[in-house]
Amino acid sequence: MQCHTHNYRTTSYCYIISLALAVISACSCDDVAISKTCPLPRACIIVDGEVKTINAKWKKHDVGQCRQGFTRCNDDLELQCDQFVGTSSETCDGIDNNCDGVIDEDFDADGDTYTTCAGDCDDDEISVHPNHRELCDGVDNDCDGVVDEEIRAIPCFTGGSDIDLDVTPCKKGAYTCQQGRWTVCEGEVIPTEEICDGVDNDCNGTIDERTVDANDHCGAQTELGSCKYGREICIDGEFICYGSVLPTTEACDGYDNDCDGDTDEELYRPCSSVCGQGFETCGDGVWEDCSAAQPSIEICDEIDNDCDGDTDEGCNCVQGQTTTCQSGALMCGVGISVCDAQGVWGPCTFLAPEPEICDNWDNDCDGTIDGFSQTCGDPTRAGTGACQLGTSTCTAGMWTACAGAINPEPEICDGLDNDCDGLIDEDLNPHNKVDMVFAIDTSGSMCGVIGAVAQGIAGYVSTFSGTDHRFALVEFPPSSGGPYRTLTVPALADVTAFSNTISALGCVGGGHEPSYDVMAALAGSSDLVGIGWRSDAYPYIVLITDEPAQSWTGMNEMSVTAITQNCQIGSCQPGDHPEIYLITPAVYWPAWDDVVFQESDRLVDLRPINAARYTSVLNQIFEDVCR
Repeated sequence: MQCHTHNYRTTSYCYIISLALAVISACSCDDVAISKTCPLPRACIIVDGEVKTINAKWKKHDVGQCRQGFTRCNDDLELQCDQFVGTSSETCDGIDNNCDGVIDEDFDADGDTYTTCAGDCDDDEISVHPNHRELCDGVDNDCDGVVDEEIRAIPCFTGGSDIDLDVTPCKKGAYTCQQGRWTVCEGEVIPTEEICDGVDNDCNGTIDERTVDANDHCGAQTELGSCKYGREICIDGEFICYGSVLPTTEACDGYDNDCDGDTDEELYRPCSSVCGQGFETCGDGVWEDCSAAQPSIEICDEIDNDCDGDTDEGCNCVQGQTTTCQSGALMCGVGISVCDAQGVWGPCTFLAPEPEICDNWDNDCDGTIDGFSQTCGDPTRAGTGACQLGTSTCTAGMWTACAGAINPEPEICDGLDNDCDGLIDEDLNPHNKVDMVFAIDTSGSMCGVIGAVAQGIAGYVSTFSGTDHRFALVEFPPSSGGPYRTLTVPALADVTAFSNTISALGCVGGGHEPSYDVMAALAGSSDLVGIGWRSDAYPYIVLITDEPAQSWTGMNEMSVTAITQNCQIGSCQPGDHPEIYLITPAVYWPAWDDVVFQESDRLVDLRPINAARYTSVLNQIFEDVCR
């Protein structure tokens, strides 16, 4: 068998024969080389995976998505059909996938020409698709997500066909779509029975004719006496009662004015005589029978019988009237006197003894006038503490002064219940625990005073041995250094340590005394002096000087007062101020009165100079619990 080489472009079947021969082992073409060439592009389709060339346009492949292709060889000179699009299963995408000339034919179940992929929101209902008008059926017919929207109301009128709606109050209503159903005719005005209201209710063109609410009669409820029924007439929308005669107030005229069947009944009017006012009654249209009193002879009966304006003139009393008495032949007890017919009191006749009273009369008929006693004083406190009742005696109708009574007094330290409240010597100490600072001027001018001051303070402090109170001694100015110095160690010392310190106090300080600076430093919250105020003890400051108020730092009374007015040391509570006292010549008090809160008893004169006096003054400032 001979092998021949053919041009692929002129003899297409040669390539197919050559491929067949290549697999036949009996054929050997080793001596001849076979060359392949790609044919010119031609129309093609793919059938069962095989490329088929066609000679003319295949109409089926121009329907829907289907398109014929054109041949092309790949790198291995294998024939391909490019741009070929064949049939596929129909899907809802607006394309004729199976190329049968119908688009999305399997996705329009209700046959309304709208598929589910084209916006048909209910493919089982022909009345539902995007272009369907909205119906009053509770369904979203136009698939816009809203049900029964924009459905116009339908005019309606059920009041008859012969009504002129242009000239009468009657008017049309409307059917409206509500929850998928048409309502009854709403808002219409139909003819009703004519009533008296100024409206043509029956819509016949006439107003208020033959109104159904008119009464047969009106006004009076009866035709007794002067009363007459009236008749209702409708005018301008209101009933007017015509011809009625109503009841009036009964008058004395012989007529039954109030129409109750009785004439001139229960009619009264005021009348008078010289003795006063009365009433008269009406009978058959005439006033009669005035009840006013008439004049009579005057008698002693508390009545102006003769109506002359004077009552019981010439009478001392009313006949038969009685009164008690203590006169005439009566010597004791109480008597009685009776008024006679002429209005004169009769003799005082003994009636009975009575309890003795302080009136200079033998009331109980025991032969003794007055002379008895009774207790006096405060009965609510008597028998409690020092309180007791006294005695007062009646003499000649007068009570003597209360003798022997003891009434409540302010509590003092004497072992007695002076205020009679059941407690002895209570509330005599205003503070249970005290820190007391003595700030003493130790300048040379104090040499004639300081000994008595130290002795008086020592005598005062000695009474607090064994207590929780503490005392500090501050001198100003010291002989050298700052404006003040604390002498006690510790600063707040007990009685023994304080007494030992003050006994050595001298007058060796400088000559310019900064008393304002000392007061501000002691009362200030920074505790510049180093006192170490205890948080459970109340602060006391006693400043002693013989010089006017002075400062090294420019302090004045106002700036010091701002500190003392708001205590922030010791156990002070908000709003408190420390206990501050000044012992200084009276002439210098005005420079300190604001510092001590304008309380004059906090300012003590330095003179006269006397140790016992100073002790007494300090006892008035603060005493420990009464012992």
